[in-house]
Amino acid sequence: MASSALRRKHEHFSDQRSSSESAALRLAAAERPEEILPILLEEVVHLGFPRALALELDFDTGQITPSASLNCSPEFLQQFSTSLWASENPSVSALINLKSVLSPNGAVRSGALYAHPMIYRNSSRCWEAERERRNDCLAVQNAESSKLQIQQQVCSACGMRSYVNLVIGQLGKNTAQLQLRQFRNLVDRANRQLSRLFKVEHYYNRMRDMEITISRMTTVMESMADPVILTDNQHRVIIQNRAAERFFRVPEGVSEGGRRAVEFNNLLFSAALSSMTVSASDSSRDLTLVDVMEGEEILFEAVCAPTYIDETRTGMVTVMRDVTDLRRADQELRANLDKLRDAEEVVRQDRDRLNVVIENVGDPIVVADNSAKIVLLDPLAKELFGTGSAVRETQVLENEAKLDAYLTAFTFSFLDHQNKALHLFSPVLGAEIEYAARSGKIYDARGQVAYTVTVLRDFSTWKKLEQLQMERRMLEMEKFAATGRLAGTIAHEINNPMEAIKNAIFLLRNKVEPAAQPIYDALKSETDRVTRIVRQMLGLYRNAGQLATFDLNSIAEDTLTLFSRPLAKDGIEVEKRFKQLPPMKGSADQFRQLLSNLVVNAQDSMAGGGKLTVRTSHIKSTRGTYGEISLLVCDTGCGIPREIRTTMFEPFVTTKGEKGTGLGLWIVKGIVENHGGRIQIHSSAGKGTIFRIVFPVVAPETIRRR
Repeated sequence: MASSALRRKHEHFSDQRSSSESAALRLAAAERPEEILPILLEEVVHLGFPRALALELDFDTGQITPSASLNCSPEFLQQFSTSLWASENPSVSALINLKSVLSPNGAVRSGALYAHPMIYRNSSRCWEAERERRNDCLAVQNAESSKLQIQQQVCSACGMRSYVNLVIGQLGKNTAQLQLRQFRNLVDRANRQLSRLFKVEHYYNRMRDMEITISRMTTVMESMADPVILTDNQHRVIIQNRAAERFFRVPEGVSEGGRRAVEFNNLLFSAALSSMTVSASDSSRDLTLVDVMEGEEILFEAVCAPTYIDETRTGMVTVMRDVTDLRRADQELRANLDKLRDAEEVVRQDRDRLNVVIENVGDPIVVADNSAKIVLLDPLAKELFGTGSAVRETQVLENEAKLDAYLTAFTFSFLDHQNKALHLFSPVLGAEIEYAARSGKIYDARGQVAYTVTVLRDFSTWKKLEQLQMERRMLEMEKFAATGRLAGTIAHEINNPMEAIKNAIFLLRNKVEPAAQPIYDALKSETDRVTRIVRQMLGLYRNAGQLATFDLNSIAEDTLTLFSRPLAKDGIEVEKRFKQLPPMKGSADQFRQLLSNLVVNAQDSMAGGGKLTVRTSHIKSTRGTYGEISLLVCDTGCGIPREIRTTMFEPFVTTKGEKGTGLGLWIVKGIVENHGGRIQIHSSAGKGTIFRIVFPVVAPETIRRR
């Protein structure tokens, strides 16, 4: 969805106001929203206020920070950074109540601060609300409301998001009530101009989004091999792709017969659409058309879907799929039916031979159906589970109960095969024997369990040998576990760079010269094969990396650039807010891996699209030498389930099923701990997740300001 955003032009600027130029003319001359605040602050200073600044409210985090200032030192600006929940702060009170505030104590004296809010408001409804006769326009609601409602700062009619700013001026020695009134009038005038420019930019962005969408839809239609046709309510063609033009448009230089074939195709197509419209129940229809160039008849299945605007039907989209091969397949199926009847006789003979084999096997065999009911017992199995003499009938019933419990558990489990020990009473030997039950499943054509086959083998003679083999196997498993950890470490280290290589290869898809295309295809094929091999390896993370000085903003920018295409494909909007940072010392590769894991997790949590925000900032220390760098990664996805929040940083904990390895957040935690940082997480189900990672850093003597 298109939206406007109040972009910062400059954080600090000087008074460039012309003495002969009025504030109204300067504000009216502004062409972009980001030009309003600089002009406004210059006019505030011109009114006699020594200092002026503007605060901005971040709706995502609730943080209030300075966005522009004039004649303000960094130390002076720092005291205005707060959050919306600090209700005792006069600035927060002014934003919440949308009223002017004079602090401290409301007295007009030198050094006091006068604050007046700015919010997107207008007495007239937006175009969408006016067209639909709606009363939920955000601009009108803000104009009528006396308090700030954060949950309602997105217009329900046009989808535009509001802005909330607070303009603050410091009173001078001779500041009077007249200047305070002029201050309010000036801010209100600037707010009206800002609201207009904000709305204009919103509509401009929406128009660009619509143009991009139309261009993409046109590209999609042209890239489809099947004919696609868009018609109006009178079945007149509005848009059709090249595949459809082959049947419904007369090509140049075609004969009279070709022209008649095109007319006939159009007649048949219009008749099919009329029939489906009248029936109001059919969504597909078989349609035979003539290929104008080849002169052959082709059988299509025309699948139609109506298009609507505000519940009013405007036309129909038709996709025609070539089903000519299905007709040939039908003929082949009829021929194969006779072959299947002959094969049925062969299967019957095989079944008889199998029954003879079962009866002569030296181990008990049990065959059960999909409900764990026994359908076949060989002679040895009948001795264990058949009725015997009155003395041994109790032991046989116990055997049946044990077998029934075993078959029920195996039949309804997700295992294809199972080996398990069963202790059964042998009526022939008169003692309890340990059997090795080996079971397997037979599936039907739908992939559901049809039968289970269980073979019982006397396990008592092999018990000691199996125990020795088990001890040796345990030693081997320990070695394999260590090898698996090493393999998993290598696999996870290689996986993210391989994804970057794949994205780079994809971006070069249309830039390769024809002579180099075979080399490009081989490179892409081998890269996909290596990726599949890497993803099959499972292991742990290896803490390694060369320490050096790097710029965290550059790492974040490069990482988001690599993931820009898959994020855009999933409908995820990326917002970057990078502030000036001092250099960090650590492993740049590990920080790329850290940010890649967080971006991938955010992408997976926003399956239906959303917004990803990555923000960096420098937190100065009061001691002057040391400071902190903050990395914030926010998404609007499904959130983290409450039941795994205490174990989410442990290895192999995942909510992605077979798609995930459960190592991403564990690796993030290891990288943060290796660099002496800490992690803070805030997640709400259905609203999104915020990862805030803070690293210590030695501040340089001077930090250039943007």
